[in-house]
Amino acid sequence: MTVITRRSALFAAGLAAAVPVPAWARDLPQGAFTHSVASGDPTADAVMIWTRFVPANGAYGEIAWEVAEDEAFAVTLARGRVLARAANDYCAKVDVQGLRPGRRYFYRFLSGSGPSPTGLTLTAPQGRARSLKLALFSCSNFGFGYFHAYAHAAADPSIDVVVHVGDYIYEYGADSYPSPGRAVRLVSPSVEIVGLQQYYERYQTYRADQGLQELHRLKPWITVWDDHELANDAWVGGAEEHDPAAEGDWASRFAHAWKAYLDWMPIRVAMTPAGSIYRSFQWGDLAGLAMLDTRWVGRELQFDYAAALAPAMSGGPAEQMAAVAALQRRIASPERTLLGAEQEAWLARQFARFADAGAPWTILGQQVVFAPLVAAPQIPAFLPDDASDFVRQYAVTGAMLGQAGLEWNLDAWSGYPAARARVVEQALQTNANTIILSGDSHNCWVSNIDGGLGDGRPGLVEVAGASVTSPGLEAYLTRAEPGQREASMRAANPGLAFADLTHRGYAALSLDRRSASVEIVSFAGWRDPLASTPSRRRLAVEAVRGPGLTPWSEA
Repeated sequence: MTVITRRSALFAAGLAAAVPVPAWARDLPQGAFTHSVASGDPTADAVMIWTRFVPANGAYGEIAWEVAEDEAFAVTLARGRVLARAANDYCAKVDVQGLRPGRRYFYRFLSGSGPSPTGLTLTAPQGRARSLKLALFSCSNFGFGYFHAYAHAAADPSIDVVVHVGDYIYEYGADSYPSPGRAVRLVSPSVEIVGLQQYYERYQTYRADQGLQELHRLKPWITVWDDHELANDAWVGGAEEHDPAAEGDWASRFAHAWKAYLDWMPIRVAMTPAGSIYRSFQWGDLAGLAMLDTRWVGRELQFDYAAALAPAMSGGPAEQMAAVAALQRRIASPERTLLGAEQEAWLARQFARFADAGAPWTILGQQVVFAPLVAAPQIPAFLPDDASDFVRQYAVTGAMLGQAGLEWNLDAWSGYPAARARVVEQALQTNANTIILSGDSHNCWVSNIDGGLGDGRPGLVEVAGASVTSPGLEAYLTRAEPGQREASMRAANPGLAFADLTHRGYAALSLDRRSASVEIVSFAGWRDPLASTPSRRRLAVEAVRGPGLTPWSEA
């Protein structure tokens, strides 16, 4: 089980038991709050609150909710009722309006069987804001380990908001990822999820984790999906892992995945034909946060080096490099898009809006690694003798491409360089001090991204956080000595300020008006039920006037 601190466990149990149900709510139905509470999408005057209530009658139940500034709920600031229905997997969400900016609030739901656990949330400040601390998470595969990173962040009172950039769940069955014998926890259902009830059941499994429940209960979340909430390597027209012949129409599967995500997450997004999950937030005059959808709404089909270059691999080096060059020309097409034209235009407006607000920081929360990364030439030598043919081919091809200066992960922004260049240009045009928060790769990369300023300053910087549990390069490059993987990749990528290709964990980004620092919190024993003490590494940058910002440095 994931370890929860004694203080937080007592806080949860004590508040639910000690506060009686008020007289105005005593006609409520019997039932059970099965997955605690959650909050999200905070603005200066509103926040989403969430719970799951299964009524005793099995159909639907109208439960109550209330919000107060004191944990005893002596004076409630807002209250009301909401339906928990089978059509939404009994998930109930409320957009609580009319709150005060920059305040912490207690909230809970009420039923005839008693109150839910009490949650703690906050609203964004309005006007002058001194600081903000964001916790960055991604890639939490239930089968590969325990969610120690979630529990650790839940116990940190200095964290204001959680930003999750995708792969909150994984869609695979119990027989594939992790493979049989590798799982330390079993998911339900045991098959790959395709239908709506299967997606619901998978969320039920994940949200039963105590560490995840506590982090949802104590912090507001701002989230966006990546591919595994849908299906592996999704794009606007389908997914690499979706087989229409065996799994039906992609549009139907996407609709099921989308509805389950929106029902289970405390997110202020409606299910509309446009499918837009991208949105923005303002933290007073300190920072603007734009959450992007790089996975579905505008992504063109990914290129695949292995498939594209297979016909040339039997030829000589000249034939192979000619094939690589031809593929690179296709990848570099100016029309190629990851965000889509509509989202690109929206992002340009957000850069301008944040600049007009005088915010020194612009944060982009999105799914995949933004910085250019090439594979180190030593990568094949780090493989064990029993590496699979697929892994060996991937490593050898990556090293070959890296020696030619070509990036290897075409599912990331590397596969959409013209789109990446347009985002860099938008940031520089508005003089934004831009920090990109990313996930997906399972490894941690802290990068300086060249903007062509010519004076040693990066145009933007990136924190691509490690996964919560999903395996990274340490699972494949097992012959490397401690630090070798990281040293080889840093040598091959001059913009890479820090890398951790060995541990799982999360990153905590702290902002004030002059500087930003990131603390990398890393766990070695994520496959053990008891959490070890994590290691920590801190880097910092400073805001500057004009385009760009200072490079990352040890703090």
